[in-house]
Amino acid sequence: MASQNSQGRKMLERRRVLHDAYEQAEFQSWLPIEINQISAGYYSGSIQMLENAEVAVCHESQNRAVYKRCLMDQQLCTVSFFRSTQSPNRFSEYSPADSSLFFLPAASELDIYVNADVQTVYFRFNQSELLHKATARDPSRWELPPDHPLSLDLASLQSLDKLVEQIFHHAKPSNQCESNGNDDALSDIITEHILLALSSCRPACNEKDNALIARRRAKHTVNCVIDYTKAQLAQHVCPSISAICADLKLSERTLQYGFSAILRISPYTYLRYMRLNGVRMALMQPATDALTVTRVAHHWHFLHLGRFSHDYQQMFGELPSATLRRALQT
Repeated sequence: MASQNSQGRKMLERRRVLHDAYEQAEFQSWLPIEINQISAGYYSGSIQMLENAEVAVCHESQNRAVYKRCLMDQQLCTVSFFRSTQSPNRFSEYSPADSSLFFLPAASELDIYVNADVQTVYFRFNQSELLHKATARDPSRWELPPDHPLSLDLASLQSLDKLVEQIFHHAKPSNQCESNGNDDALSDIITEHILLALSSCRPACNEKDNALIARRRAKHTVNCVIDYTKAQLAQHVCPSISAICADLKLSERTLQYGFSAILRISPYTYLRYMRLNGVRMALMQPATDALTVTRVAHHWHFLHLGRFSHDYQQMFGELPSATLRRALQT
């Protein structure tokens, strides 16, 4: 039993240089997350994670805007922040401020827009264990587990930011880590920092604020459109904007507002980016050596191959043939 507990508390550090948003999602294997690149240009970034069975810390950065979306694990929650708030970012329906901290509960919807050149950090915990400790400190706030994302105002993120710097400065590669007292202490230090932050913060905004309600509605519209479009593409149908509006009973004005407010691009542009990301993922994971760019492009409803190649190169900084060739070689 002692050996199992020791293994469970062993802190393992992983890191990866990123060349694609797909790799960013793949690295976070604990979560079925979808990450789409939604600004044009060659993608580069990095991701680091220090974790054990009880707690994880993840630091991400990328030079292009990305849109992250999935449903959270049934038992795990995260506490996160943006390391730069100079750019327009979004966490669910909330716009981050300089001292914003976000609590994402288990089984809730993850929906995040991260602008180019913005670093993000999240801490992952077993929700029941974290909230049990948080409730002991502040029963009135945490006795009932949240059922939706929370935007919290911490007086300063400096302490958490410094903690992250220290964690990854001293972290060792996984093959050099050994379970020892330092691992136990680090797990406890991370948890205590987060508990202190949760007990010190306050709600960042009025949940009945009209602007917040409008963004919440806009996010719902965008999610409905994306889910509908995915379902249509799975049936080999590429829906037009007019078809989307008709089938979902949306006005084009509502559709345009939703995408502008949530993703800062038009619905047409996002749906094209979504298909381009789908092509790139397929080319990076060829099911067979006989796979061709033409076949993948047609599957994603790009029928004009010259225009498609131009759009792909503009979006990802290389021709689709180069992506496929590299994937087949590796």
